Amino acid sequence: MIKKALIGLVFAFLVWHPVAGQSKLEQITFDKANQLYLNGDYSSAREEYQKIINSGFESVELHYNLGNTFYKLGQIPSAILYYEKALILNPKDVDIQFNLDLANKLVVDKINPVNEFFFGKWIRNFAGILKADAWGYLSLMAFLLLLVIVVFVYINRGVMFRKLMISWGALLLVFLVLSLVLGSIQNKQTVHPDSAIVFSSSLTAKSSPDAGGTDLIVIHEGVKVKITDRVGTWIRIKLADGNVAWIPENSVERI
Repeated sequence: MIKKALIGLVFAFLVWHPVAGQSKLEQITFDKANQLYLNGDYSSAREEYQKIINSGFESVELHYNLGNTFYKLGQIPSAILYYEKALILNPKDVDIQFNLDLANKLVVDKINPVNEFFFGKWIRNFAGILKADAWGYLSLMAFLLLLVIVVFVYINRGVMFRKLMISWGALLLVFLVLSLVLGSIQNKQTVHPDSAIVFSSSLTAKSSPDAGGTDLIVIHEGVKVKITDRVGTWIRIKLADGNVAWIPENSVERI
């Protein structure tokens, strides 16, 4: 009983407020939605948050608050979807991860994930430190500085100076390549998502992309899957435990 009360308090007060980058109208709508949430009118709060989503605006705060609202309404797949969206924008946020873990505990399927190679997870987390645009700006700055160094090396014939500039140029070149790679990884995670949440209450995954395929596994709403291929209206998914199967595309929502 005490545990449930504590969880309720967490979801009651973990609501973020002002959001940078919103228009005045979006900020007014956001504040209105927050107040409706705090008043316990979760259905109306959801409608106001979704108005902002429909306008094309997105932020960590917006996705997080909408996730909390869906959780309060008992719509767990939608809550998980928006927590995941918020986590993409801010992978290090402990509040988002905490609430996502709570929501995942309500999912029927308990899938044990395959141990991920450490380096792959680390590089994705490192890429998430900055947005893709920020990595792009750093790449541009490194490129411009590299051009400056090339010009200095060309016009200055001093041996020691040339060696120093070449050393700096080599470091800048490494940084340029690294920032381009990290920016590409972060862009793929935010702009070209390959993960989704199952929204069908119960779904039989098939061995092939058609209804006549062999039944493989039954999965339920709220499960996170990775999309690895698409044929017509079917997608091939990979579960956290490594199982691969085909399901209808309209049974999931992409993160």
